[in-house]
Amino acid sequence: MIYKIKMNKDDYFKISNKIISSNLVINDDEVTFEIEGGSYNILKRTSYEFKVIESLKSKVLRFFSRYGLLITGVLFLLSILYMNIYRVKKIEFNRETPINKEIEYRIESSYKKLLCFDFCSLNYKEFSKDMQKRYFEYPFINVSCKNNVISVYIANVDEANYTIDTPVVGDIVAKKDGVVDVFYVYSGKSMVAKNKYVRQGDLLIEGNSTVRGLVMATTYDKMEIEVLKEIKLEELTDSKSNYYDVSLFNMNFSVGKKESFDLYNKEESQVFNLFDFFSLKKIAETKKNAIIKTYSKDTALEEAKKRITEDFNAHMSNSLEKIIAITNIKTEETEDSYKFTFIVKKYESIGALSLKE
Repeated sequence: MIYKIKMNKDDYFKISNKIISSNLVINDDEVTFEIEGGSYNILKRTSYEFKVIESLKSKVLRFFSRYGLLITGVLFLLSILYMNIYRVKKIEFNRETPINKEIEYRIESSYKKLLCFDFCSLNYKEFSKDMQKRYFEYPFINVSCKNNVISVYIANVDEANYTIDTPVVGDIVAKKDGVVDVFYVYSGKSMVAKNKYVRQGDLLIEGNSTVRGLVMATTYDKMEIEVLKEIKLEELTDSKSNYYDVSLFNMNFSVGKKESFDLYNKEESQVFNLFDFFSLKKIAETKKNAIIKTYSKDTALEEAKKRITEDFNAHMSNSLEKIIAITNIKTEETEDSYKFTFIVKKYESIGALSLKE
């Protein structure tokens, strides 16, 4: 620490050879100068009178020398409390719906990892509005966070009490042909009726200041699926290798890895992350064997139906949707594959949002 001193000129020159001073200024019979802690202690042990002139800098330095540790502790505590506001323990949904995984993925994509915790700085009000616009078939979607738990509320299609607070200006039109069964108009004017046949592009719900609604219909799709007679597949085995991946300044090290596989499935989970400079991941590798699967006409037909069902389930927008029937109307066999033509009868949402300029 540097001290600024004022003292008698004659006294200063008597002691000057014992101390190290700088920035000396002589003003008549007085001098001012600066010394560090060692010289200051020597000066204090003498009988000469002097005065310490405190500058703002020295006051600040003296303050932090006394209370710096306490201030650091308080700031650290406040930073922990502030960070805890954004820490996420889990995501909870009020009920199971086909869009849960999509919303969960969108939330988790915004996470930032620090140490072994997840942090989320989403604007939940704006995110809720975005989800309500994206999934207009639902009456109301709200995302909020309390006590480090993100809660997602998705209203039922038949709930009477819901709030429309997200204007979606446009119309809902048919994205494909179908026979209307049931419809729920949350906001807007219905242009359909039960058992009405609609074509692609027909107006289903006319929007005023806002439009929201769900129109369910029976539809028929013609689909062609090709199944190769011989397919190379990878099959998981019971052999596993668990270890840790350590990353330090973009250099990676494997710790505890005892076995390596030529073909494997890799799963990893973050254990610790310090600003991406140092991170620790838990790795689980499962060995895979390459196999060749062959299909007969009957097994190929079942595989084709399975693919149609899995694709439909992956794109469901609500729990009312289902496949009613899959009818094979044509089969062609080539040297390498079977080609099937199906008529797929579905019960599905046929509304598409058409935004107004």
